[in-house]
Amino acid sequence: MLDHGTSQSGVRRNLSEVSRGGMATVRSVSGHPDLRSRLQEMGFTPGCRVRLVARAAFGGPLAFQLRGTMVALRRADAACVEI
Repeated sequence: MLDHGTSQSGVRRNLSEVSRGGMATVRSVSGHPDLRSRLQEMGFTPGCRVRLVARAAFGGPLAFQLRGTMVALRRADAACVEI
């Protein structure tokens, strides 16, 4: 499954909106400079392919696979990664 970064209405999307099993490509990372730096150090850089592996219940963290590793992010942090 391939999730594209732009919805049908033309609005940009972020990683917190990817469906389970969906693939996406990182376009940019926003947010507080410390968070932005941390996300980029974990591998969320422009052009990186990311797959959503799991969603925790009740608004919990999201598990992503990228660059051969698994990373769990809070939904608020995933929302800072534009796809």
